[in-house]
Amino acid sequence: MGVPQGSILSVTLFGLKINSIVKAICPGVDCSLNVDDFLICYHSKYIHIIERHIQQCLNKLSDWADTNGFKFSSSKTVCMHFCRIHKLHQDPVLILNRSAIPVVEETKFLRIIFDRKLSFLPHIRHLKDKCTKTLNLLRFVEHTTWGADQQPVIHLYRSLIRSKLDYGYVIYGSARGSYLLMLDPIQNYALRLCLGAYRTSPSSSLSVLANEPPLYIRRKKLSMQYCLKLSSTAQNLAHSGVSAGKFKLAFDRKPNQITPLSIRVQLDLHAIGFKQRYTVQSSISATPPWLLDHSRVNFDLHHFRKEDTPPEIYRSRFHELCSYHKPSPIQLHQHRFCTPMPSRRNRTNNL
Repeated sequence: MGVPQGSILSVTLFGLKINSIVKAICPGVDCSLNVDDFLICYHSKYIHIIERHIQQCLNKLSDWADTNGFKFSSSKTVCMHFCRIHKLHQDPVLILNRSAIPVVEETKFLRIIFDRKLSFLPHIRHLKDKCTKTLNLLRFVEHTTWGADQQPVIHLYRSLIRSKLDYGYVIYGSARGSYLLMLDPIQNYALRLCLGAYRTSPSSSLSVLANEPPLYIRRKKLSMQYCLKLSSTAQNLAHSGVSAGKFKLAFDRKPNQITPLSIRVQLDLHAIGFKQRYTVQSSISATPPWLLDHSRVNFDLHHFRKEDTPPEIYRSRFHELCSYHKPSPIQLHQHRFCTPMPSRRNRTNNL
């Protein structure tokens, strides 16, 4: 309130002000906040328990919004009941701003479409249609007579199409394999355009020529990188959900069920021989960056113009600077003292 929309401080002040919304959440209710996208959820076997806890949380959120000058958008607020029960059951009735929240079959949150069964089929279809429209740009650029070379077109594919396929792979990667196969023709057709290959060219050969792995291999690689990054930061909220393997026995008894990300990644890491003790924990320095010593940079060579200065002058001036910044004998002695001596085997090999 009072800050012009689009100003420099509007985003910063909004982020600082809205952070206190997580304190208004009732115990047992989970939440997710990303700038102005807010989500609350609660899980239980009984729908009336879910309805009661969510409604109590909504009442507290309404009081927080009135106190802090915020207002929830009723047109953008929806309710979704994730459930695998096939029989008919009633939907929850939730009230916000004296109006009922509509219950929908699917909704988009952070550019990912979630459906009630968590099959992610609507998201995969939307992603396929979105990437198919972008293929028209590659088809225009790669013309056989006046088009661009292979490498620029491959860069366009990686920046315009592959980036869309990579976004949210951790979420929609848990879909069935038959659903994920719907995205493979997009990469195959894009690589065929980039390389100028025939329609009958095998997709494996196209991946080798373009140095681009298949999508299922790339999803495994990105999933392992994501989980390894979380394992190095134990303070991350998603670390416990990804690293926990408490449901492994339950999924072992049901081989037809789709396993979660944590179990899939553990199998892939075990296949490459990775062990958890190899992960190095990252930590934040206790010294703030504004108290660190500033690096001293010598710009003496920058005063010479490159067009008028021969290389010999640069070389001589560089040697002068090296002799001027030569380490002292005490530092050199300490460096020699700290250098480890080679072992007997290494000395023998050197001889």
